[in-house]
Parts: sequence; C-alpha cells; structure tokens
Amino acid sequence: MREPKYAEIIVDIAHSNVDKIFDYALPEGMKVLPGCRVEVPFGSMRVEGFVLSLKEDTGWDREKIRPVLRVVDGEPIFTEEQRKLAAYMVAQYHTTLAFALRLMFPAKMRGERIREKTVRVIFLKDVARAEKEIAACYTKEGKVRAKNRLHTLQELKKGECPAAVLDGPSVRYLLKEGVAGEKQAEALRRPYEDVRPAPREEIQLSGQQRAAVESIVARVREKKRKTVLLHGVTGSGKTEVYIECVRQTLALSRTALILVPEISLAPQLFSEFTRHFGDQIAVFHSGLSDGEKYDEWRRVKSGQARIVMGARSAVFLPLENLGLIIIDEEHETSYKAENHPPYHAAEIARMRSHLSGATLVLASATPLVEDYMKAKLGIYDLVRMPERVRGLLLPSMQIVDMKKEFLRGNRSLLSGPLYRAMEETLARGEQALVFLNRRGYASSVVCPTCGHVRMCAHCDVPLKYHKAENRLVCHYCGRSLPFSKTCPECGEPFSKLAGTGTEQAEEQIRKFFPGARTLRMDFDTTRKKDAHQQIYHAFKNHEADILIGTQMIARGLDFDDVTLAAVIAADGLLTSGDYRAEERTFSMIEQVGGRAGRKKPGRVIVQTYNPEHYAIQFAARHDYEGFYNQEIVFRKAAMKPPFSRVFRLVFTGKNEEKVEKVCRETENCLKDMLNPYKSAIILFIAKEAPVAKLDGNFRWHILLKVSHTKQTAEIQQAVFAAWERMRNKGVTIGFDVDPYDVN
Repeated sequence: MREPKYAEIIVDIAHSNVDKIFDYALPEGMKVLPGCRVEVPFGSMRVEGFVLSLKEDTGWDREKIRPVLRVVDGEPIFTEEQRKLAAYMVAQYHTTLAFALRLMFPAKMRGERIREKTVRVIFLKDVARAEKEIAACYTKEGKVRAKNRLHTLQELKKGECPAAVLDGPSVRYLLKEGVAGEKQAEALRRPYEDVRPAPREEIQLSGQQRAAVESIVARVREKKRKTVLLHGVTGSGKTEVYIECVRQTLALSRTALILVPEISLAPQLFSEFTRHFGDQIAVFHSGLSDGEKYDEWRRVKSGQARIVMGARSAVFLPLENLGLIIIDEEHETSYKAENHPPYHAAEIARMRSHLSGATLVLASATPLVEDYMKAKLGIYDLVRMPERVRGLLLPSMQIVDMKKEFLRGNRSLLSGPLYRAMEETLARGEQALVFLNRRGYASSVVCPTCGHVRMCAHCDVPLKYHKAENRLVCHYCGRSLPFSKTCPECGEPFSKLAGTGTEQAEEQIRKFFPGARTLRMDFDTTRKKDAHQQIYHAFKNHEADILIGTQMIARGLDFDDVTLAAVIAADGLLTSGDYRAEERTFSMIEQVGGRAGRKKPGRVIVQTYNPEHYAIQFAARHDYEGFYNQEIVFRKAAMKPPFSRVFRLVFTGKNEEKVEKVCRETENCLKDMLNPYKSAIILFIAKEAPVAKLDGNFRWHILLKVSHTKQTAEIQQAVFAAWERMRNKGVTIGFDVDPYDVN
C-alpha cells in the first residue's frame, strides 16, 4: 500500500459554518494516524484539527490544498469507537463534530495548556559504596549515629525515590560523594491519594446478590449489547454486586465503566473499589484538578486503568474492549447535561454499549418510569433485589401533616414528631440526617410594606439570602451584593426573610439541640477540593450527630449509625411544573429514607402540606410498583413521556425585541415545515420562557410535544432544519430533547 498523501481533517472550531471535513496535504515524511491532532492553516489562522482518515488522493485541485503544519500528538487521542460516538452526538443533539470530539479528552489538552508533571528522583548509583555508607552510620557498639542518612540509604535500596520525601542534607551528601544520582521522572497526579481503604475482605454475597451477579455476567459473556435494569431497594447490597460483576468482567479480559450521579459519592465508592482492584481503577469528574484529569485520562488511554469510575463526563473516556457499564442511581437528573450539547449520560452509554458489545446496567431503588416500562415490556432485562442485606427491614415511614402543626401553633422548621424523634435518636448516641433541597439561609427577601421582592438585576429570579456572608446571591448567575434591610423601593427599614434554606435549618437545629454537633453538605460547604470527602468521613467517624443537606445527602451514602432520616419539605417539587415532579418526589423520599437503618432499625419522618398525594403515600409504603402503576396511567392520559417526546428551542440575546422576533419567525417557519405531521403534534407553543431573563440575556422558547410514532425522527429533523434556517440572526438558539428543565 502506498503512503497516504492527504488527511481528512475537521478543524477544532465549534461553529456550524465550518463543521465540514477539509482535505490537507501531508508533507513528505510526516507520520500521522487517524485520531491524532494536527496544526493546520485555516484562513489567516493556525488552528488545531482532528485527523479523521488518511488517503492517497484527493478530489480537489491539488495546487490549492494547504499542508499540515505539524503533528500535535504522537499517537491518537480518540479511538474509532469514540469517533462514531461523536458522530452519533452530531445527529442526536445537532452539535458540531468538533464540539463532540472535544468531549473525548480533557479540556486543557486543547492548545497544549497542560503538560506531564515531573519530579526530581534520587537513585543509588554505586551499591557497594552505599553498603559502606550504611555501615558507617553505626558506631562500634552498633548504635545508630546518623539516623537520617541511614533511613535515606535504606529507602534508596528499595528503589528510586522522589527527593521531596527524603532527608535533604543526606541527599546532598550522597550526591556529592557519588553514591547516588538524580534525574527528572514523570509523576502521575492521582486523585484521592490520601484515601486509605480498609483491608480487603472477601465479599460474601446473599442469594439475591448472587442471582443478580450471575444474570448480569451471563450477558457480559454473550456480548449481546443487553440493557439490564437492576431494581434493588435501598440497602440491598448493589455495591457488592457491582464489585463482583466488575471482577468477573476483568477476568474476561474486558474493561468496566461505573457512573455515579454526584461527586460526593465518588470517594466512598472509589475506596470500596480500591480495596478490591488497587491501581486498576481511575476516577474522573469535575472536582479533580486539570492535572489529575489529564493523568487519569492518560492512565485509561494507555490501558493502565481498566476500570473507570466517575460522574457524567466519564462516559466519554477511551476504555478499550468495554464489557460492562453500570449507571448507579440511574434515576438522577444530574446525568443530563445542562449546557450544549444537552446529552444524557444514559443515552451515550447505550450507544457505547451498542458500539462495543458491552452490557449496560441501569441500577436504582427508584428507576425512571420510562425505563421500568421498557423492562415491563421486555425491552430491558429486569433483575430484582427486593430485600435488604443481613435481614434488615426497610425503615418505617411517618407522614406529618404540616397544616395541622400550623394550626397547633407550631411555626418552626421541625414538627413535634420530628423534634421528639431527633431527641430520642441523640439520646441513644445515634445519628440523624435532615434533608432540605434549598441551600442558603432564605429563599427570598420581601418588603412587608410594599411587597417588593429583591430580584437579581441580571436574571428574572429572586435573590437568596446567605447569612454567613450577609449577602444576597443569585443561584443562577452567581452574582451577589451586600444585604441591606432597607427596601430599595419604598425605603421601609425592615425586610422579611421568606423560605428556609439549609443554612437556616442548621441554625434552628443547633438552637433546638445545643449539645448536638452538626455538619452541612450543600453547594456552599463543598466548593473546596475534597470537601465532599472531608464531610463524609467526618460524619462517618461520628464527629457529628446530625447531617443537614441538599440532594447531595440523598444519593447512595451509607452510614452505619444513621437511624433517623427526615424530609423537611416533601412537596417542594410538586409545584415545579415539571412533568416528572411526582416521580422525583417519590424518588427523593425513598432515597433519603434509604439512608436510615443500614445497620440498626431506622425510621423516616416526612413533613408535607400535601399528605394525601399519591407520590408521598406510595413512598411512605416503599411501594414503587404501586407508584409506577398509578403514574404510568396519568402519563398516558396526558400523553407525557414515555408516550411522547418533547423538543425545546430556547432563544437568548441582549435585545428583547429581537429575541421575540426570531422566536416568532421560527414558530412560523416550523408551522410550515411541520404541516405534514399535524396529526402527531400534541402541543406547540412559543412564548416567553418562565425565567425570562438569565445572566443579562432575554429568553423565549418553543415547546413541541409529539406522540411517539415513526414520524418522530422526521419531526426532529424538521426542527433542526428550522434551527439552521434561523441561525446568524443575532440571537443564540439552543436545542434540547426531553428537557429536564423548562424554565
């Protein structure tokens, strides 16, 4: 075969105007492979590009074809499977190929903004001299007289060591005498290096755990691209099932990927897996430093790490010969990306399963309604784990009607039953977990005279009060300003704080129980690196009696001494307007409740103003099947997903009139294009978005709900076509399929 002379390249510019393949000439002697990055001339610029393929000839005028300037990577940074995955994302989310390919490697690799880390390493150069030096460290009586030098020599006898961990004066002496040498060596930046897992113990599986493992591993062996829904109640031992399935997958010479919904879960699960798999596991999520991401990516790419654990973005890592993908807590909304492209990690995992022949396991105590329906229909294989391990029962649930508490004169955060339960729990030396899905001190600041609500100047949302900083903060754009009690509208010198957040909840609980030690886990307390890990271990080690937090504490955390879990405002989601509100409410109560009673009998107290709601009632009985049967009837009657698909176009810009104008023009364009599909369209609205202004940009949106038919894909392409037609009009247009947030 003749040497290729041309490369098909996609330039790394994420704009649809240049989202096409360009031919470039390869200078004589230049070696490059598909999947590598190169630097090419593009217009008057020098830009990076991705090599998609090589060829011997071109259909273009050879005189006009420009040459590749240099090769950035000595070896491919993405695989053929990843290239196909990127192509799938282009078709599914209408993104550019360059943007999709960027997801396959750490962002700081673009523009070569990150490098390998090297450290100064000391090694023995003259072993015979080293032995003499060791002998010289002792007196005639055999006593040590040069302790530091002796320790340094003993360490170097074991092998080369980073200079930073050795005694400086001893190192300088040994280098001067020619006993030791020095060099620069690469040092991988490893996350959670301070995690010290407990000694490995053989896993003793229960009967239902063994059955689950056998069922899943049988599908891994078959390589039939199966999706398994693992429906296991909280505390049923799903982690042990994951570990055993991964062990057997590795034994089949295949690799494994485990996704978790929240980085707060990563250290806990990472520690468990490290006990069994050591350095074979890599971890990847947004909480890592850029250097850690880069080095973990390299460990996966080289095959050093055969197991990947991480949050949503880990689904793109270059695992070869993938055999098993596990999505833990598959019901969680955090698997859906908020920014462009708005991918769902489970959808990407399904495509990876299809491309690699891997088995995909969706695991949850409260599966998504659409996934459970697929399992019922036989599209997915259903594996059940209905019992907790070690014979423990699910915690008892008590619903407290807060309307009755209010009539009794109780205006506090804690109902009478919850106060008494916390008192009893603390008296026994046990721990309590309190869930409230609102961070900050107060949800809004209201003037009692004129009714003015302090709003963000850049967003159409109320500012939240944060007492620790004494500032009003926007939870959308992040801007803040000092808090003043004086109303900016009428000058009233007093403002009312409305709505309780986790900061205020912690303050009130401390007043109720002054002797109790509290910890809080929310976005505000976990900003720093490793903060999740520190709070988790502090509570695990009984350094606090009560853990207060947002949804971070509802996801998979396992504490032996938590015997009480409380949901403060169980109906908070029911008024959100989200069609998944009932499902999310059921899931939230069941998941929070599942943190209690892992080793001892537990109880859960659910505070609500809507105690008869079916989601709350079924959750109180731990009855997922009953909830599903009710919810699926309502979804079908209202033609909500999974019986329909929802497409959303969001129009944003600085000029309010222009944003509305482009939205209306797109609406008219779509009406014409969708005319042949009128029978499939259930809902078509174009209006100002519920959050009409965000970060200084005005917002309108189009919502399109269509029934699930063979025409759905054609309708999606029509929406894409309308989007393309309306581009470049000074307004940004975003697209989402089955959005989780329609604000």
